[in-house]
Amino acid sequence: MEFVKVLKTSKFLDPAQGFSATERYSEVRVDPLTGRTSRILDFPVKEVLRADVSRQVELSRGLCPFCPGVVEAVTPKFHPDLVSRERYSRGEALCVPNVFPYDENGAVCIICREHYLPLRSFTPRILEDALSCCFEYLEDVVIRQPEMVFQSVNWNYMPLAGGSIIHPHLQITASSSSTNYYAHVVPCLARYREETGRDFWADLRDEEQKNAERCISAAEGVTWLAAFAPLGVFDVMGILHEALRPGDVTGQTLRELVQGILNVLEYIDSLNMGSLNMSLYFLGGNPLFVPHIRICPRVSIPPLDTSQVNYMKMLHDESLTTLKPEDICKDLQAFWHGRGA
Repeated sequence: MEFVKVLKTSKFLDPAQGFSATERYSEVRVDPLTGRTSRILDFPVKEVLRADVSRQVELSRGLCPFCPGVVEAVTPKFHPDLVSRERYSRGEALCVPNVFPYDENGAVCIICREHYLPLRSFTPRILEDALSCCFEYLEDVVIRQPEMVFQSVNWNYMPLAGGSIIHPHLQITASSSSTNYYAHVVPCLARYREETGRDFWADLRDEEQKNAERCISAAEGVTWLAAFAPLGVFDVMGILHEALRPGDVTGQTLRELVQGILNVLEYIDSLNMGSLNMSLYFLGGNPLFVPHIRICPRVSIPPLDTSQVNYMKMLHDESLTTLKPEDICKDLQAFWHGRGA
C-alpha cells in the first residue's frame, strides 16, 4: 500500500520582502484506495472565532417540527408497504420519513428532545439510542426491499454544514442507486483484492498502525484514522472491522463508535468550529466493503466568512486544506487519551 505525496513548489517575487524571490510549498496527496487527490496548502492558519448562534437558535424554536408537543402531529409516518412500523423510537430518538427525501427510502432520526445541543453536550446514551434507531430502520427496509443495499446514516450539524433545521437530527438513506462515493470506492476495493489477494481495510489498519503518523486509536471494533487524503478541512475516519450490516453495530462496537464520535465532536468544539458533516456507510451483500464513518468539520474563513467550498472543490472535486492529517492525529490523540477510549 502506497501513501503518495507529490510536493509542489511555487516561486514569486514577494512585495512584502522587497520583491525578493520567495517560495511556497504545497502537497498533492493520492488516496491509497481510489487514487483521488487532495491538496494541502502552505497558507497561514487564521484562528477560527466561535460563532454566536444564540439568536439563530432562538428564532428557529417557533418553527421547529421536531420539538416535543408538535413532532407527533406534524411529522409523517412510514408507508406500510415499505416497512413494518409507522415510526421507530428508542430513548429520546424518533425516526420518521423525510418529507424531502434524497432517495426512495429517506428518513430523518430526531436525535433528542432538546431543540439545540452544543457539540460538547451530546452524551453516549443520546447517540447510542439515535444510531440504534437508525439501524433498526435500515434493517427493516431490506426485509421488504432487499435491493436497497446502499445504506448510510448522515449528519449535517448546523446550517453552515447544510442543516436546514437546528434541532439535532440524522438523515438516513437506503437506496438501490449508489452515490459517487460508492461508485469510486467499490470498484477500487475489487481491484485491490484482485491485485494483492488481501483485504484493503485490514491492510490500511495495519499500515497506519505501523507508520503511527495518522492512527488515532485502534480498538477491537473500530480503528480511527486521520485520513491521508482528507475530504475536508480535516477528515477523521473510523473503520468498523467487526460489522457488515447496520444490525451488527451493537454492544462494544457501538460503544466504541459512539465514544469516537464524541471525541471528534469535542475536538472540533475545542477549535471553535461549530458545524460538521458526517456519513456512516454500509453496502449490503459486498463483503469487500467494510462499514466506515467519515467526519469533517465545516468552517467559514475569516474575516469575510468565505466559504471553504470554492471552484476547486465544486467543479474539480478536489479537496483543499491547510491542516496536515499528521498534526490532526497528534492533537486528537489527546482527546482519546483524556476520555480513556
